[in-house]
Amino acid sequence: MTLPIKFSPTGPDGWMQKPDVPQETAKFIDGLPMGNDHVYFDRANPKFRTGIWRSQPYTEWYDSYAADEFMYVLEGEVTLESDGFSETYRAGDAFFVPKGFTGYWRQTQPMLKYYVIIE
Repeated sequence: MTLPIKFSPTGPDGWMQKPDVPQETAKFIDGLPMGNDHVYFDRANPKFRTGIWRSQPYTEWYDSYAADEFMYVLEGEVTLESDGFSETYRAGDAFFVPKGFTGYWRQTQPMLKYYVIIE
């Protein structure tokens, strides 16, 4: 049976206390991409997942963002930059990065976010 899933801003019980682990990055530029991810829901067809993610500050470059991703920032901030574009998203902001985005992810402080990814 499929039921609604409640998201907690601290993740599931004990998740915030789990140690940080290396995070996958596109093309790593700078910082310390250490954090943690909890997938609340995952579906194989079509490929869809949603969860909560946290990370220490880092910068990476995307040649082509691999998926469509909706994000809601709970804590921290990130700046996305591309040709002629620069926007910073902070706690309380929701934003969408379309598949194929080319540019920088510049995260200058620890960040916590909800996400929905469709591949």
